[in-house]
Amino acid sequence: MPNLIESHLALLPESTGRATATLQPRLFHYTTLQGFLGIVGSKMMWATNIHYLNDSEEFVYGLGYLKTEAETRAKDASAGHRAVLLRVASLVDYFKQGYVYTASFAEDDDLLGQWRGYGVGGGVCLGFLVRELQKIAERSGFRLIKCIYEQSQKAALAKEFIDHSLTAIDATTALDNERVEELANQIVTRYQQLACAFKDPSFREECEWRIISKFVPVDHESVKVRGTATMLVPYFEVDLDLGQDDRGRTNIGIDTLIAGPSLQKERILQAASIAAKHLTIEASRPSEIPYRSL
Repeated sequence: MPNLIESHLALLPESTGRATATLQPRLFHYTTLQGFLGIVGSKMMWATNIHYLNDSEEFVYGLGYLKTEAETRAKDASAGHRAVLLRVASLVDYFKQGYVYTASFAEDDDLLGQWRGYGVGGGVCLGFLVRELQKIAERSGFRLIKCIYEQSQKAALAKEFIDHSLTAIDATTALDNERVEELANQIVTRYQQLACAFKDPSFREECEWRIISKFVPVDHESVKVRGTATMLVPYFEVDLDLGQDDRGRTNIGIDTLIAGPSLQKERILQAASIAAKHLTIEASRPSEIPYRSL
């Protein structure tokens, strides 16, 4: 993979967060108390349909970069490349409506902004070992991708992605319609995952990462629908179960647990430890942020 793309698919180089002293990269998932109980009880994580997130327009806008780049490059491309590029450009509008699922993670384990969103009155932050999270993601057809905030990087990624994709296509050989369709679909499907990681620059301080699916059919067995007060939301059940250790505890990729700012955070932490006693969680602590900050 080219360097710019690699930078958003690479492992974190050092330990993140303050939950443990061991130098293993971690990413942190913030959730409500009910969300925490659902995760540890079912050993599943819910990845939300991209169109039901408040930043879904960034995804749609991001795919537009690919369409623009493909149309521009097609003007001077060889016949074989031109056919693929034009088909890529025509497929983008279809893929904008495609069902892709994502779940979010932060590099920091005690972020006030995240607690405000998920932990008013009490929430939980779960620390995932990156190596385990990658296993979980890949098993379900997801990729772990670092979010992309800078507008200049988004355009550069589209250009680099096209460059990389075209190197695998022989420009001197004529392609039949079936092969053109296959190649174009592969390009847009792969780029669609990157576009799901596009976020507005105003959120860059979050340093967010996401696990992101490929295109998922609406009748996939792992797709379910949940209800909120005002909306029905499709989600994908991501299986977290990585097996048991020699003590009979289940590994779901999580080894740290932080109870969010709350008047009852010590009590919540005690109860959370009971709920997660069957898991390979090695460290837990309360947030260091005062409850009044919320």
